[in-house]
Amino acid sequence: MPPRLGIHEAARRAQILRAARTCIVALGYERVTVRGVAETANVSTGTIIHYFGDKDTMLEAALLDKVQDTGIAFRAALAGAQTAWERLERLVTASLPETDEVRDEWRLWLTFWGEVTRNERLRAVSERQHRRWTRFLARIIAEGSASGEFAAVDPAITATQLAALIDGLAIQTTLQNPMLSPAQMRQVCLSALQQLLYSHQPAQFMST
Repeated sequence: MPPRLGIHEAARRAQILRAARTCIVALGYERVTVRGVAETANVSTGTIIHYFGDKDTMLEAALLDKVQDTGIAFRAALAGAQTAWERLERLVTASLPETDEVRDEWRLWLTFWGEVTRNERLRAVSERQHRRWTRFLARIIAEGSASGEFAAVDPAITATQLAALIDGLAIQTTLQNPMLSPAQMRQVCLSALQQLLYSHQPAQFMST
């Protein structure tokens, strides 16, 4: 197990990772440099090398750090949800690129996915995170099917469909497709999800 970072070191590391994400969103993955991140974070390049070793490790850590933040935000969004549908609905809502923070997160993923096609190391990261996300969704869907709230769907397949739906719609919304606002994304996503799950109470669900 790696040694635990002290408070000062953890804060400095987080500062660098935030700067790295800012640079990725602004410049694209390939144009980010250690020097540029150092200037944005107001640290030396030596400090970045000390914490991360090289550019790829730093950028991978920046993405995984954001994934962890997103997981925390999702768990907070699920607090108090009473049904499987409500949990899925809240996850869809939390994914909407309607704030600067969430839009920047989707821009980060867009840049990352573009690099994945050329970088085997990052491809492994992407596949691992996709598996975690779909397993998380599948557990909720399985609970809903087991309780009779949803039809007897295949949780893994439906989770993959939902993940693809969220990703595809969020990309178009983040790219400011004039035909797809965040509110429209939510409506389209929930309508399609309703059909996938054969919801028994469409009027109630779609009115929330």
